Amino acid sequence: MNRRNWSRAAFTALAAAALVACGGGGDGASSLAPSASGGPAAEKAAVAPVAPAAAVAQTEAQVFATVAPADKVLDDPNTYDTSRNGSIALSLVGEDSSVKQHTITIDGQVLPYVARSGHLVTYRAGTPRKAQAAIFYTSYTRDALPKENRPVTFLWNGGPGSASIWLHMGSWGPKRLKSDAPNMVDDTQQPDSFPFEDNAISLLDQSDIVFVDPPGTGLSTAVSPLRNRDLWGTDADAQVVADFIVSYINKYNRQSSPKYLYGESYGGIRTPIVANLLEQAGTSGYAPDPSGKPAKVLAGFILNSPLVDYNSNCNMNPKASCEGYIPSYSMAADYFQKSTKRVNKTQDQYLAELRTLAKTTYRNTQNTYFNHTDYGVANNNWNAYASGTQGQSVLNQIAAYTGISAATWQDSFNYDAADFRTTLVPGYELGRYDARMKVPNGNSFAADDYINVAFLNQVQSYFPDFVNYKSKSAYQPLNNETIQYWKWMRAGSQFYYPQSITDIQSVLTANPDSKMLILHGYEDVATPGFQSELDLQGVNLGSRIPVKWFEGGHMIYNTESSRAPLKQTLNDYYALPAQDALNGAALQLQ
Repeated sequence: MNRRNWSRAAFTALAAAALVACGGGGDGASSLAPSASGGPAAEKAAVAPVAPAAAVAQTEAQVFATVAPADKVLDDPNTYDTSRNGSIALSLVGEDSSVKQHTITIDGQVLPYVARSGHLVTYRAGTPRKAQAAIFYTSYTRDALPKENRPVTFLWNGGPGSASIWLHMGSWGPKRLKSDAPNMVDDTQQPDSFPFEDNAISLLDQSDIVFVDPPGTGLSTAVSPLRNRDLWGTDADAQVVADFIVSYINKYNRQSSPKYLYGESYGGIRTPIVANLLEQAGTSGYAPDPSGKPAKVLAGFILNSPLVDYNSNCNMNPKASCEGYIPSYSMAADYFQKSTKRVNKTQDQYLAELRTLAKTTYRNTQNTYFNHTDYGVANNNWNAYASGTQGQSVLNQIAAYTGISAATWQDSFNYDAADFRTTLVPGYELGRYDARMKVPNGNSFAADDYINVAFLNQVQSYFPDFVNYKSKSAYQPLNNETIQYWKWMRAGSQFYYPQSITDIQSVLTANPDSKMLILHGYEDVATPGFQSELDLQGVNLGSRIPVKWFEGGHMIYNTESSRAPLKQTLNDYYALPAQDALNGAALQLQ
């Protein structure tokens, strides 16, 4: 794994030193630091007996006991309408939060932290400021650590129309539901619950974490006279999320903290746009920091199973090439033993072979025999070529890797993921998010929905029990109405569907040291990792932004074997000095 990993001992020593220098109070001001000035006091200190360590530096737990707020139950009386026409009056929105103290053990360290849930109002700049939305969030913060050294990471899912429940309850929070993808207890029955356990790979050893629900999801809604539908669009949505981050920074005095963004799925569109908006605004929306510490804007972002350009993805745009799907099709075929091409290769070695297959054999055939403005349309030479010796050799080669017959590839060379999912394993439909998961044809639920009932059941009790937040409103995990009414086209774009590549470029122009990382699962046939690589290569960012692959689908963290490697990769990412991000090589796994 990466050579750039701080040891626990080094981290503990640095944390202790930071507490000595900066204190652990609410604004990060020193209450523990000895005088650093010269003069008689310094001379006296130089000859005075060395004090015991306990008198010089307190442990995180000791500081936490003096600075962390007391537990508080928030019984929210409001109703949050997440429907298309839903809204709430500004006068009803309280910005108080629940509070509950906890500890978590990560890698042998016992870490105290505070869980909070509540709403913050987002405002658009102007005179007067305009309220947009009441955004529901849940945060986990180690309040004893000095804020200027302590990162804070904002996380959201995608959809558009998805709440942060999937990341919140599956990935990096202090608790997690063990769904153990791709295993199903019964492929005809959705479970009511999953094992609920401490999350041994929570990000809390690296960063404070804030899970964010955009308007119309979770318990978030527009502030009247706006309605949720007014905020359902690529540009409007990103602006609301960026404004929420500013509201959070100001409420909790996180101006000086390193700030990271983490977006999943459609988050690949949202996150770079939010990052660009934050970079453009700089610190202009920040309230004065009581600590007086220098303010920071953005340290970087992570994209989990992203889609960064709708127009290049053939599942979204049928006229685009399906080249980006070839490795994921082949990985799924290997999982179901529908292909024998991998033999003794590691997945990483096999992926390299599949990239070559896609970029040479598949691409050359497609470019020669198909319409470049519509890769689903063959030219007049295709049938003759495909029926001949050379064409049959190519089709048989692709069939051997993907598990789909040569005759099918001949009939539809730009082969769509929807067809792949119903063809690879006869009698079953595979998951779009995780092609390793399968349910019988005609099943009462799709493979992708296997976890839905349990996650929603358990998040409803999680908020009052673990976070001290109570609400009479039903939590909205996935709002299908949102995507029906979404305004896809971005201002100034010639394309109906959005892309965020230009925003990534803009962020790197404004902040060349920005740390970026993309994570993908081998068997994700919704947003395949090779398509992300192709999109980055198309704008010469292939060597600048590392793309890391893991066993699993869209929600990689639900695969038990991938959890430890994922966490190691994220540990390396957070420890990486910003100046080393100028070439993504520092994050290449060894």
